[in-house]
Amino acid sequence: MSLFEKKNFSHMVWLIIPCLLLSGCSGSASKESAFTAETLGLTPDFSYERKAEKPNIQVNCRGYLPKSAKIAIFLEEELPESFQVVEKDTGECVYEGRVRSQERMEDGTFVGYGNFTDLEEEGNYYIRTDKIGCSYYFMIGKDAYLETALEYGTIIEENTSEETEEICETISYLLTAYEMYPGLILEIWEADPAEDGAEGVRSEQFFQMLRRKTDLLLSLQDERTGGIYAEAGVPSEKDQAADREIDEEATAAFAGTMAKYSYLYQEYDLDYANICLKAAAKAWRYSDSLQTEAAGKFYAAAELYRASNEIIYHNYILQNQEFLLEQEEDFYLLMAKVTYLLTRRKVDHDLCGRLIEDLMRGAEDIAKTSRDGIFLVQNEKTDVILWNMTRIALANYAIMNFEYVTVIENSVHYLMGRNEKAELLLRNPGDREAARMLFLLSVMEEERRIIEDSNVDVEEE
Repeated sequence: MSLFEKKNFSHMVWLIIPCLLLSGCSGSASKESAFTAETLGLTPDFSYERKAEKPNIQVNCRGYLPKSAKIAIFLEEELPESFQVVEKDTGECVYEGRVRSQERMEDGTFVGYGNFTDLEEEGNYYIRTDKIGCSYYFMIGKDAYLETALEYGTIIEENTSEETEEICETISYLLTAYEMYPGLILEIWEADPAEDGAEGVRSEQFFQMLRRKTDLLLSLQDERTGGIYAEAGVPSEKDQAADREIDEEATAAFAGTMAKYSYLYQEYDLDYANICLKAAAKAWRYSDSLQTEAAGKFYAAAELYRASNEIIYHNYILQNQEFLLEQEEDFYLLMAKVTYLLTRRKVDHDLCGRLIEDLMRGAEDIAKTSRDGIFLVQNEKTDVILWNMTRIALANYAIMNFEYVTVIENSVHYLMGRNEKAELLLRNPGDREAARMLFLLSVMEEERRIIEDSNVDVEEE
């Protein structure tokens, strides 16, 4: 299908050509465009090399939630004064806004921003300007990220890293999303409501999917010591003959992950949950016997304390709290802090206060520097973005700051096309990266549900 109806074709041909040169983010535009340029009797010459077209209008190719902030970014030596949001199939302009310009960058390019947040009607659109052409197609809809989330879910189901710590991180990200922002997770892995007995019952499919990974982790525990092997691959005969390497960080990560799974899974299968908890406790004893300060030990202690209420784990946290607060933060230290704040067991309130201050300080630093970024992100490296947004998302759950959700949205927009290359930056993620993205999308989905519910309440009043 063409970008415009045939009756508009002859008047818009020079506008359509640059749009088509830019179309095709994730294949969405190119698959639907069937336009072939007329040669007017001339024979085209493809014997020369042509410099690749640089995209000029950046949007989130996967789309926007109806009530979320919607900003397009324009990059060009001369920016237009205005932009139009055009309905994809009809070619009708449904919104017009001003381009707000920023300072010139070092390469001579100006940066402009177009805000179309007020456009909330669901549909498929693109952005058009009179100087720099068109953007890629994008959608506005409450299910804008569902297809992407399902893709990430498939990756997680089908792929499993051979690194034990990566498996633990994948499971921990998903369990945290389920516990804090469950809507999207359950939408991906819930039973069909049409099935007998499914309606009104919390789905077990999510945990069954994870159980295939926890079964693998259980197979990596040394029966004698309780330590965990660093890799999940099938060992060679040589490795089987000798002692396989037990890894301290993998052991601590295993203990925390299995305790977390046990705590959340016990309502479905108490026997299996107890197996996981006992394996976690055994791994802890091995880790604790080493008399070292592995970061994962705090995650293990926090999760084991929450799951078992045994004082030994709480004592470890209290006795080593300065290390917990002063050590450079990594994933497991961050998870330990949040788990301690979430637990319903007896806690040290002074420590809780210090942990909240620590989370807020880190989140505020990220939010502040993100506002100054050209693409509204603090850092343009994918791994750094995913890590910073994990920190923001966890802080948001503890503190509930709407600005933090906006920072997460801007980062997701960047990863999904609102970047200098105007392309998806996570084309072939591993299961850990897919789990990270699902965690972030879960935050955005939960915010959408909160906004919709609040609007319903207002209307009812």
